[in-house]
Amino acid sequence: MVAVLADLVALDPRRGPGLSADLTAQLRALIVRGRLAPGAMLPSSRRFAQDLGVSRNTVMAAWDQLAAEGYLVVRQGCRPVVAAQDGPAPGSVKGGVDLPESPSLPLALSTWAAALPAAPPEAGLLPFRTGFSDAREFPHAAWARCLREAGRLPPTDPPFVANSPALQAALLDHLAAARGVRAAADQVVILPTARAALALVAAILLDPGDEAWIEDPGYPGSRAALRAVRARIRPVPVDAGGLTLPEDGARPKLVVTTPSHQFPTGSLMPLSRRRGLLRLAAAAGAVVVEDDYDGEFHFDGAPVPALQALDEAGCVVYAGTFSKATLPAIRIGTMVVPRPLLAPVLAAQRQVGLFAASPVQDALALFLRRGHYRAHVRRMRRLYRERRDRLVAALREHCADRLDVAAPAGGLQLLATLRDGSDDVAVAARATRCGLDVLPLSRLYAGPADRTGLLLGFASCRPQELAAAAVRLAEALGAEDEDLGPGGTAL
Repeated sequence: MVAVLADLVALDPRRGPGLSADLTAQLRALIVRGRLAPGAMLPSSRRFAQDLGVSRNTVMAAWDQLAAEGYLVVRQGCRPVVAAQDGPAPGSVKGGVDLPESPSLPLALSTWAAALPAAPPEAGLLPFRTGFSDAREFPHAAWARCLREAGRLPPTDPPFVANSPALQAALLDHLAAARGVRAAADQVVILPTARAALALVAAILLDPGDEAWIEDPGYPGSRAALRAVRARIRPVPVDAGGLTLPEDGARPKLVVTTPSHQFPTGSLMPLSRRRGLLRLAAAAGAVVVEDDYDGEFHFDGAPVPALQALDEAGCVVYAGTFSKATLPAIRIGTMVVPRPLLAPVLAAQRQVGLFAASPVQDALALFLRRGHYRAHVRRMRRLYRERRDRLVAALREHCADRLDVAAPAGGLQLLATLRDGSDDVAVAARATRCGLDVLPLSRLYAGPADRTGLLLGFASCRPQELAAAAVRLAEALGAEDEDLGPGGTAL
């Protein structure tokens, strides 16, 4: 057994976290494969260490680990014995030892999970990607100082606070000044993302079959959150004034809207319609989730206050995010909750564990209090306006025959509609082959699309990069014509 076992093990000090871990992994694999049968007696630790040319401590550490996992029986003064195995332990073999995969059990996914689109691969940031700011322009040094200082703060009592009072107060000051939000500091709930805010509100308000309204076209994350609670989703058309108000007497329980910069059209909901939506919600006993995803960036004229600022009935939940104005890695979302909803929201937050890391909350509070955030947003508002204008000019220069482009009043992306109504999914696929990342408008409809187009992010690219990307987009648009033969016949 001694010679045979030593021959089956090949240790390499350059592999893995160390010799002991490597030895443990190889012996575990031999047991799982059946090369070491139940009841087989292994050599003593001293003899086995001599054969392998390693220290006895290395072997004893492997014995102890395998005994703890149930692969070996180790008794004082006796040689280790391979334990009886109920069967292979799928996924238990580590350390680079290859085993044939066990057949996977059939998984019965929920209807919601089965309908989810595949997660996109983790890839580099390509031109026109939506939802991303330019990390190169972020004040990293100031943020690092805030993080370091937050890390040195004394422990709190209680040791864990879901919503940092310092950040709640700083956020309320900022939102009141920048967006007109009216609330007390304790009504500010801090979450990992703004999408988590919608998921939380939907979970506490909606039962299966309850009616919820979304914008059409609109943000796909809203549909996913509402499908997860099996709500009856009603896609409501949008026009130049954002979400339209159905006149059929329907009484939704939840309405999700982006009134300050409708996603994806960029339209602004006028005051009269905002008041109409609030009257409708109050009469129906509905809650309105205001997704103010990029309200910091309004370029033309004075920014319109948040819908929540007009709410007298306490029916608006204001939701926002910091990841678009700062860095995607700063996963902080905010929610300002009407007083009657606050207790169930806080209970649900704790129940499902939707917390932002405390040191990041404390760092963001410092970042806000010291004026770094306000200065950064002011600077980026100017830069993003320049980038918007550069992209509009480049698209009109290179793509005017195919795209209808209007400059949005704010935001981090613009919508370019296809003049001929051609297949925007196919155009997006060709753009991908040209090294671009565009979002087809038709994919953002819950029902049939009444027009086609491309959503183009401009925040993460500098002006010269946007100009070059517009040329590549023109090539992708022109490639459709090259795919056609004489008379428009497909080749």
